[in-house]
Amino acid sequence: MTGAGRTAHRGLTIAVTGTRQVESRRGVLAELFERVLAPFADGPAADRGWLLGGAAGVDTSALRFLAGRDAGQLVVAVPVRCADQSADAREAIEQAQAAGRVERIVELGHPEGIGPAAFTTRNRWLVDHSDLVIGFPLTGTDDGSGTWETLAYAAGLGRPYLVAPLT
Repeated sequence: MTGAGRTAHRGLTIAVTGTRQVESRRGVLAELFERVLAPFADGPAADRGWLLGGAAGVDTSALRFLAGRDAGQLVVAVPVRCADQSADAREAIEQAQAAGRVERIVELGHPEGIGPAAFTTRNRWLVDHSDLVIGFPLTGTDDGSGTWETLAYAAGLGRPYLVAPLT
C-alpha cells in the first residue's frame, strides 16, 4: 500500500534516521536502541507512530527493533519504490509487513531515481510528518552526512530532535 498523507493516530509521531554504516557497530546500535528508542517504544502503542526510511543500516535495524515490540504504528517511506531498496531493506520491510507491523508504505516516486536528491526528499518527508526526530549519525558532530542534514532540517523547522551518535 502506498500513500503520502500523515499518519492517522493522534499521539506522538517519531521519525528515525541514521547512517547506513552499521555492520561493525551492531552492538553499539542495539544498546542505543534500548536506551533511546525503547523508552518511546514501550507503553501504550496508540500513543505514538514511527516513521522509518526503509534503507539499509539504521532504518532497517530500527524497523526490526520496533516491529519486535508493540511500539505503535510503523510507516516506512522510501525515496522511489520498495523494489528499488537494497535486498536487506526489502527483506526487513516484507518481514515486518508479514507480521502485520507495518501500517503503511509510502513510495515517494522521486523522478531522478535512487540518489542524493531522492534521499534528501525522503528525509525531509520524514521530518515534515513527525513531531520528534531521532538521529543515529556516525559522529557526535555535524560531518555533512545525510543524517546530519536531516537533523539540521528538523532544527530549522523548530522540530525537536535527539542525537544518539554511534561513535
